[in-house]
Amino acid sequence: MVDSKMYVKIKELKEIGFKKNRVASVLKLDPKTVDRYWDMTDEDYARYITEKSERTKVMDEFHDFVLERLVTYPEITSSIIFDNLRETFPDRFKCSDRTVRLYVALVREKEGIPKPVKIRQYGENLELPFGYQAQVDMGEKTMKDTNGKSVKIYVFAMVLSSSRYKFVLFQREPFTAQTFIRAHDLAFKYFGGRPSEIVYDQDRVMVVSENRGDIIDTEAFDTYRHSAGFSVHLCRGADPESKGKVESVVKFVKGNFLSCRIFHGIAALNSAGLGWLDRTGNGKAHETTKMIPAVVFREEQKHLKPVPEISERVNIPKTA
Repeated sequence: MVDSKMYVKIKELKEIGFKKNRVASVLKLDPKTVDRYWDMTDEDYARYITEKSERTKVMDEFHDFVLERLVTYPEITSSIIFDNLRETFPDRFKCSDRTVRLYVALVREKEGIPKPVKIRQYGENLELPFGYQAQVDMGEKTMKDTNGKSVKIYVFAMVLSSSRYKFVLFQREPFTAQTFIRAHDLAFKYFGGRPSEIVYDQDRVMVVSENRGDIIDTEAFDTYRHSAGFSVHLCRGADPESKGKVESVVKFVKGNFLSCRIFHGIAALNSAGLGWLDRTGNGKAHETTKMIPAVVFREEQKHLKPVPEISERVNIPKTA
């Protein structure tokens, strides 16, 4: 029987495309051993090691935290718990995401808490040159504050199409022309430059339907984008071939970072969002590319165009 660390290594090599014999060779295991674990799910392995009386002891000190999250939010995913652990115990917590998945599966099984539907990122494969394109989309999410009151949060997301490097911004009010432009300025500052083209949902640039139909003043935005120097590509909503990457980012932000989180104020939320981008949004391997956005971004950043915070120095028409 292999321990949890070796099981994780087998699964990681399988996920990046290694064949069974190569995995056996790399890990110095009998091919029959690799074959035994090859098609096991995490739940199967969790039951297996339970029957063999092996425990994932490295996670035991976080048991109460994990159980509290599962009891409070039964729909929470192991990936959210993994991020919560990294955020809450930055110095003590050193486990891998797969180790957390195994432990969460054990706790769910023991406590009878059903497994939730998995949140997946969009799997579109078309690649573009570094620095050429970004995609922008918006969304909204209802959270609870410290008093249990519902709070509506509005989300702006921009993702570089090649590296999948992301930026997100949250605010309490629906986006207007001025705040939409400011969000671009902050994204460009975060990236250290701008791409040549940005893709938008045509219906959202004209009328942001999810944000209660607020009008985005196209004159103001046209003035801004000409001053900033990027071109605009408009597409229809729910078009995964054109802007599936950013639609996936918005779903990921809402389903991972904002899910099962208490609202402590918009400044605190944006600060925590930047930490989440470092740890998870840009710090973990992308499900489609299998590469870490922050690592790929080091190369893409060289191809971005320099841009100042233009909205603060050009004459952008005011909205009504």
